[in-house]
Amino acid sequence: MIKLKSLKKLSVLFVVLQIISISSINAQIQNSSATLQKLDSLKSSLNEVTIMDLAGVVKMREDVKGFENGQFLSLDEFQSKLQYSLMNPETKIYADDKMVIQLIVFPKKVSIETKIHSEGLIAISSEEFMSRKIRFDNENYAFYDSGNKKLTPKEAEEKFKSGMYKVEAFVTNNDVFKLAYLTKLTQQELQEMMETYQNESASFDAALKGKPLPDFVFKDILGNTYTPEDIKGKVVVINLWFTSCAPCIVEMPELNKLVKEYENNDAVLFLALALDEKGPRLNKFLETHVFNYNIVPDSQDYVTQKLQADSFPTHIVLDKNSNVVFTLTGYTPGVGELIKSNISSFLEK
Repeated sequence: MIKLKSLKKLSVLFVVLQIISISSINAQIQNSSATLQKLDSLKSSLNEVTIMDLAGVVKMREDVKGFENGQFLSLDEFQSKLQYSLMNPETKIYADDKMVIQLIVFPKKVSIETKIHSEGLIAISSEEFMSRKIRFDNENYAFYDSGNKKLTPKEAEEKFKSGMYKVEAFVTNNDVFKLAYLTKLTQQELQEMMETYQNESASFDAALKGKPLPDFVFKDILGNTYTPEDIKGKVVVINLWFTSCAPCIVEMPELNKLVKEYENNDAVLFLALALDEKGPRLNKFLETHVFNYNIVPDSQDYVTQKLQADSFPTHIVLDKNSNVVFTLTGYTPGVGELIKSNISSFLEK
């Protein structure tokens, strides 16, 4: 129970807090007004120009001012924005009569959270994002780091391929991908991810080992067809991969050495089931990356639904009876030697 005396004290305290709050708001308004007056004064003494007006020669005063979201920027903030905002048509550039830049007003930044809310975007899982095989260079897509800095396509792709960043992706109501955050994983998240990966690898191995693969008809990019009947009596080495999988690319030289070693042995067959569709993108990748397995495109449904694989790269070895005798999930240094030891073992049987 609150006593009357205590209630009076609380009332006085509430009034004091109200006065402090109102004073603080008034001070903010005054500061904001003074800042805008300073901005208007600067703008009135300069000429608004474009990059084209500068004839390709960009000169700036040492004390050039940067302005964004109602405030002048520090030197570090200004320099970080300059490299990717100067060419933005919404950026306003002001120079003196000698065409030396003295003020740059960056466009008002709308927070990504506001964008997500205003456009009614819907979050999707990292797994679903990966399954969509998003192109980082698509101009309709946007990628941001945890500080809301917009990433270039190259920056976004490098972060994604490193495996050290988690993805928070968003789609429209029509299920069209729109934007994603790339946030660096913490040590704890990396540890948890490793534990999950180990558990999933064990489950994948247990589900397949000692059994034939689910029924299939594989067709490689050269038009060759492979069925369970075609592979009887062969040791079959299968790689599950996709073109934007960084560890898949890293291990390719090792796998190519393995293919070279058995190139004259018809009893060994190498198949690479690609999640990518047959077409220009896969062709372009193979023009710049040597991968000597027999490439089977359009394998996403078989790999993710029938094999239930969700980690890449993944390796599977079948013995001469077409039963799974070895699986390996993820990239491991020396992967070629591991697979070779299994090939040798089951070739002799």
